[in-house]
Amino acid sequence: MSDPRLQKMQKMAQRLHETGTVDVLTMRKIDALAMQDQLEVMSARQIKELRAKQGISQGVLAVALNMSAESVKKWEQGKSQPHGAALRLLKLIDRNGIAAVL
Repeated sequence: MSDPRLQKMQKMAQRLHETGTVDVLTMRKIDALAMQDQLEVMSARQIKELRAKQGISQGVLAVALNMSAESVKKWEQGKSQPHGAALRLLKLIDRNGIAAVL
């Protein structure tokens, strides 16, 4: 799911960073963008299963993610998808349980 253009940009920036043309802060931002692009999406079914496995309501999951219950509902209905920090937290909950974020 990774965009090859972003990968090329990251490699080019790394070479420029090694020559001193790109500073550390800019390189970190580019690396973060590339990492975010590599996160796999979670389907509506996966989010429902995660919540069921943890034994929590949509409201509790929303609080844990600092999101609205309406957002969680839309994810589970397939009307939208989590991204950014919410997706990272969902992956963390999936790996380590809800206690990891509470």
